[in-house]
Amino acid sequence: MQMKITITLILCIIYFSATYCQPYTDFIGAGHSKGIVITTSDENERNFFYETASGEKTISGSGLNGKRAEMSRFLSQTSFGYDMEDIDAAITLGKQGWMDKQFASERSNYLIQTDSFAKVLYDFYINKGVDPEDVSPNPDWRHFRYSWWNINTFGKDQLRQRIAYALSQILVVSDDADIGNYARGLASYYDLLSRNAFGNFRDLLLEMTLHPCMGSYLSHLNNPKEIPEENIHPDQNFAREVMQLFTIGLYELNIDGTRKVDGNGNNIPTYNNNDIAELAKVFTGLGISASIEGMNEPEFGSGLYGADMTKPMKMYEEWHQQGEKILFGSHVIPNNQSGMKDISDAIDILFNHPNTGPFISRLLIQRLVSSNPSNEYIGRVASIFNNDGSGVRGNLKATVNAIIMDEEARECEFTYAAGFGKLMEPVLRHTQFLKGVGIELPSGYFFNHGSNLENSTFQHPLSAPSVFNFYSPDYMPTGVLSDSGLVAPEFQILNSLTSLDYANLAFIWNYYEYTVNNWEDDYFQGPTNASGYFEIAHDDEVLINHIDLLFTNGRMSEETRATIKESIKNMVPTLYGSREKIILALYLTFISPDYVIKK
Repeated sequence: MQMKITITLILCIIYFSATYCQPYTDFIGAGHSKGIVITTSDENERNFFYETASGEKTISGSGLNGKRAEMSRFLSQTSFGYDMEDIDAAITLGKQGWMDKQFASERSNYLIQTDSFAKVLYDFYINKGVDPEDVSPNPDWRHFRYSWWNINTFGKDQLRQRIAYALSQILVVSDDADIGNYARGLASYYDLLSRNAFGNFRDLLLEMTLHPCMGSYLSHLNNPKEIPEENIHPDQNFAREVMQLFTIGLYELNIDGTRKVDGNGNNIPTYNNNDIAELAKVFTGLGISASIEGMNEPEFGSGLYGADMTKPMKMYEEWHQQGEKILFGSHVIPNNQSGMKDISDAIDILFNHPNTGPFISRLLIQRLVSSNPSNEYIGRVASIFNNDGSGVRGNLKATVNAIIMDEEARECEFTYAAGFGKLMEPVLRHTQFLKGVGIELPSGYFFNHGSNLENSTFQHPLSAPSVFNFYSPDYMPTGVLSDSGLVAPEFQILNSLTSLDYANLAFIWNYYEYTVNNWEDDYFQGPTNASGYFEIAHDDEVLINHIDLLFTNGRMSEETRATIKESIKNMVPTLYGSREKIILALYLTFISPDYVIKK
């Protein structure tokens, strides 16, 4: 009980300690050597990251140590995890070179992967003698989840997928709804996000609007025109959320994300109830466009059953609300247009609204770098969103590049600013563990449906409890943070239950070396490989430094380092003793503030 209470307290004060404690700056690679006595163990000085470097370079950060720690931090913002080979490959390319290679990388395909999992499992069961009547060849919710974990754990297009994941928390649909039964639809929606991750935000908005998963989730699928005599009026759900959550937010913003105020100092709303009603008229007449083989042809009013959820919705003009629509007092969508032209015009109005750049820029920065970006940081990124340098607005490739390469994301001095950094969300903790520790796949497939993670931490991709995501971008934990005007979104799902359950998960990942153990057949297992650290476990300092580099970006505090050292110092250097040493060092790292707070 005492251990559990201690873990809870540690996790609950993570953000506070990381933000408000006096930063410890005399760590390896901090960028200086003032007041530090440099000694080496021998003439060649074996570098603890397996390279040789002078003592001076090791301390100052100018040698390979500093480069590796710096690149580890870079990859923690741009990927789902990495091992030592990934770090060294990125050093060879350089940060911009790595970004450029990622921008050009081949895109992973969720729909193909989801279908592949369904076929693999169907064939497996048939070969095991299961009656074909008892097993379906069609994908279900598990198959999409299998595809997500395979692509994001083993895929090469890490940056694209990291952006797609960020977008999935902005343009939210959830399997905690009717669409959860349609795995191919979910896969298709995620492909939409990853396909447009480096494209133009306007294209993303339009494709998202027309996807049947979004249409079902926010109820503009089969949204009818107004029929007053039958008391039928257009549904306003999507119209409200596409403004509030997907594009312009609640209040008018300056380019740097600060709110504009009127003559009385009050915030200025971006829209009112009339704007919602007018925009709702635009999103009428959309219905299912195609059916799966053997089902009836769709018509307006057709439900999801039998629908081809991978095809965009189409316009049924007879159900579209005709007439002029006026948005924000001055933007006119003319009468006598086609329904799709009305939608295109509305998307243009939202896309070109002055709020969209700073609003979306802040949300992406929060997902990738820091919960509390400075106004200057938001302004610099929003300026690139507004104009990529070639006169193009909404270029997400340029916007992402601006976010990652900005001085506030890259320069070490900003990591000591109050409020900089973010609580690492549970999904990323898991993927980074899988990438850094390694995983073995007897079948060649990773059969992870993430239910354990979801039940323990309240998070799994495309499983948010509502369109407002797992957490609000403006969530302020009560206490020091709220008193200081700082937000910490991920803390909204951190409580006494999830903090303890995460610690238990980390224990299972490390001590039992598995993440998937819910199948009877060995074919489905996915053991992790903490034991792969055997070759460095003979030297406690080397082991801790290796773990520090991979999981805490070379920034492990002296307190955490001392705790781990003390815990493992008496473990005998036998094969079994080395294993115990490795998994304990990993476990203590994974429940430490140094790991779960990214600076």
